[in-house]
Amino acid sequence: MRSAIARIGDALRAAGPSSRSLSTSAARSSNYPFSNRAVFPASTLATPTPPANLLSPANGWSVVEHQNEALKKSYDSAGVLKTLFARRSSKRIKTGSVLSVLSYTSPAKTNISPFSGVLMGVRRRGVDTSFTLRNVVQKTGVEMNFKVCSPMIKEIKVIRRAEGRKSGIRDLRRARVNYLRERSGVMAQIASALKADAAGRS
Repeated sequence: MRSAIARIGDALRAAGPSSRSLSTSAARSSNYPFSNRAVFPASTLATPTPPANLLSPANGWSVVEHQNEALKKSYDSAGVLKTLFARRSSKRIKTGSVLSVLSYTSPAKTNISPFSGVLMGVRRRGVDTSFTLRNVVQKTGVEMNFKVCSPMIKEIKVIRRAEGRKSGIRDLRRARVNYLRERSGVMAQIASALKADAAGRS
């Protein structure tokens, strides 16, 4: 056993600088700490100037707000988050309104699938804002949830707004109207609004 270890030691000494010397030579390299052959060219890209609100953020919220605004510009070019789905906008749509959503069925965006229904509620989470529509298809209640800023949505149309108490669809004055699932009369009124809109288009 000892003779085998001695032979290995003799072989390492005869080989000259071993792999252990790589660590000492790598330490001398200023470019890359693990190899003196690695060379990193200087970048030719200009350093972007950070916005003023990011230079002195208040508890990090300025960074979050800046990121949200950048995402809204990228995914909400129509500005529906500030109008239709805002909490205090005069043009906001209220629960009980009838909407129609045209969405793509595949990432290739070749086919379009429409879905119309009553607005059951809006979940406001900035860029992640979503809303739920409900309709009755062949005597079966169907609900679909849509992301406002999803690239799979082509268009959001307002067929009839919920406003007033006498004419048209009345304002339900609720943030979420899940009780409409048991109100067949209200759903029938909404279905008639959808049929009237389809007849007007044809």
